Amino acid sequence: MIGKILVYITLAASFISIIGYALTYFRKNNLLKISRLFFHITVISVLFASAYLLSLILSHQFQYSYVWEYSSRSLGTPLLISTFYAGQEGSFLLWALFASIIGIFLINNVSKNSDFEAPVMMIYTLVIAFLAVLLVLKSPFTTIWEAFPGQVKENYMPEDGRGLNPILQNFWMVIHPPILFIGFASLAVPFSFALATLFNKKYREWVYYVMPWMLFASATLGLGIILGGYWSYGVLGWGGYWAWDPVENSSLIPWLVSVAALHTLIGQKATEGYKKTNIILSIIAYLLVLYSTFLTRSGILQDASVHSFVKPGMEVYIALVLFISSFALISAIAIAVRFKSLSEVAKKDAKVNILSREAVLYIGALIILASGAIIIAGTSLPIFSKSTVDISFYNQMNMPIAIVMLVFAAIAFFLDWRSTDTKKFLNKLITPAALALVTTIILAIFAINELVYIIFTFVIFFAFFSGLIKLGNVFKAKKLTFGAAVAHIGLALFFLGIIASSKYSEEVKLSLEMGKPAEAFGYLFTYTGAEPFDDPQNPNDEKYYFNILVEKDNKEMVLKPVMYFSSFNEGLMKNPDIASFVTKDIYLSPIELIAPQKFNPKDEQAIGQNEEKEINGVKIKFIDFDLSQAPMGNQAEMTDYSIFANVSTTYNGKTNPLKLELKYVGGVPEPVEINLPQDEKITLMFTGMNVKNEQNPVSSAKIVVATEETKSKFKKQEEMMIASVAIKPFIGVLWLGAFIMIFGFFYSIIKRVRDLKKVNN
Repeated sequence: MIGKILVYITLAASFISIIGYALTYFRKNNLLKISRLFFHITVISVLFASAYLLSLILSHQFQYSYVWEYSSRSLGTPLLISTFYAGQEGSFLLWALFASIIGIFLINNVSKNSDFEAPVMMIYTLVIAFLAVLLVLKSPFTTIWEAFPGQVKENYMPEDGRGLNPILQNFWMVIHPPILFIGFASLAVPFSFALATLFNKKYREWVYYVMPWMLFASATLGLGIILGGYWSYGVLGWGGYWAWDPVENSSLIPWLVSVAALHTLIGQKATEGYKKTNIILSIIAYLLVLYSTFLTRSGILQDASVHSFVKPGMEVYIALVLFISSFALISAIAIAVRFKSLSEVAKKDAKVNILSREAVLYIGALIILASGAIIIAGTSLPIFSKSTVDISFYNQMNMPIAIVMLVFAAIAFFLDWRSTDTKKFLNKLITPAALALVTTIILAIFAINELVYIIFTFVIFFAFFSGLIKLGNVFKAKKLTFGAAVAHIGLALFFLGIIASSKYSEEVKLSLEMGKPAEAFGYLFTYTGAEPFDDPQNPNDEKYYFNILVEKDNKEMVLKPVMYFSSFNEGLMKNPDIASFVTKDIYLSPIELIAPQKFNPKDEQAIGQNEEKEINGVKIKFIDFDLSQAPMGNQAEMTDYSIFANVSTTYNGKTNPLKLELKYVGGVPEPVEINLPQDEKITLMFTGMNVKNEQNPVSSAKIVVATEETKSKFKKQEEMMIASVAIKPFIGVLWLGAFIMIFGFFYSIIKRVRDLKKVNN
């Protein structure tokens, strides 16, 4: 009840604040104090609602449906905290929480400028209000008897919760989603400024306010995307970091638009051009965040994406549609009303000299937007049809875009604002182009042989050396404005890592019999056995490391991939292990464990109940099964147990009763060898069973009779691990480049904040 009341207070206070700001701006009523008061009440109520949900999770209040659904007593504190946003309801609250915290900084930022405070805060508070509506419709404070009416008694308290999906039980779950949501929430700030600028027509001043926020949003959203890729690479075991999954793409698209907007915002600040472009891009970036939310949360991609949430219910579905359409409509009306004045200020944009830095920045933004358009087209396809776009579509379409993008990234630093002397410009290009050419020739001789990749490599190093030269010039001038150069260097390294790790990656499937080495990529791989380990987060699951010794040049290491049967997912879970070196990763992912094979499957014969059959000179009559030790239901997958077949054997005229045993260890059948009483050189094994049902009118036992002759013909197979082994060349360069690029974004915020302080002072 407390949580729901806090959400209702959030909704009511936010609408009062919106009305106050609207009357202040449009009717010129002086309601700023009351508007600020109710905005702060909105923030405080969200903070208290978040703290309350967290307290319910940490104190294991399983009478709440959300707490029961996603948490359990066995989870450690970091993962327990992460269940706050593991489901739809909690993630909406997390979004509202970050939007509220950002709002505190924003209101402090704009309160110094009367032209911006009311319109900016009116729009921004509307964002929080819509999130509050979603929390009313999809509340994390619903009790289990409210969630399951008629099925659960009122005031019932489960002893434990369902727990967190094992796929999410990882360190990255603690930091990746929050960073992503900070990016989503912060993109509402440029959106609010863009609409406010359409209201107040302060087309020149707004760029100083929006630049730090756009940088922060791009940096955090980009960091979240990169961490998601690293999580996928290190944990999921499929060997990649980006699958062009529709939900992955839905985060990438608004990031690309925000990065495009950054480039044109820089152009506006330097030349006062691109005002119309920047307002539209700032609006589109946030509308794409809402579209991303719709794709992820509506359940519309449930069959097309492994990341998609289940369908949330018709009320939330309609609310999400209204969320997007309302903001799109507000934006369209504002642009339409100001279209004439926007067109007038845009006339300056048409006078841009093509050989200028602002022109290249604008073209670069268009190139980035072209990539975004391709991705959004492929991502949206499942909405209109049941088919999905193949990964190759994205790779093939984006490669030429990336090549052109890198060319413009390389030349931008050597151009001046407004116009550039052609001869001086070309002279500046000689050094980075020559260095790139020499590097490319060397790589083409020793490694690269396809023309498209030779071209790609050249433009990568062209951009890389251009960035280094720019960085050197900045340091020589004793300036601290090196964020853009660092970001471009990171971008070049990022693409270099992509090419090396994807195009030149090698993979092989190894069948590793226990104790017998197998060679691949110059290494010896030896499976040395399984090692059980305790996982306090999942006490019901029996987990194993499958130790694989890796040797080369008298050096050795042990990789420990994991496989286990998950009681949560009721399926086999697999986690890879990775050995990272300066120039490559060895990526080892388990596929299957084959138990020791004690018999030739061709010797296996089924004997029906009360049927007698002669096998290798031994007459065997199957009497019945003894299932007294077998567990019932789902426990069979988690418990070691035995089942028995009662038979009678006749050999050399002597008949004896015999109980044959079939053990199940971790769900894997292991037949027990039993010597024939009449002749110990003959071995019997109970290998399987068929229970009487509609398909099998008679129960039957599968039995093997192994004589010295059959044993000599069949060589027993040891336990075998089937694993995928891959070499990922220079994938570390990819991660290094990505983090260098994001560092460049974050560092650039410092200068833009200083610029804003100068304007305010």
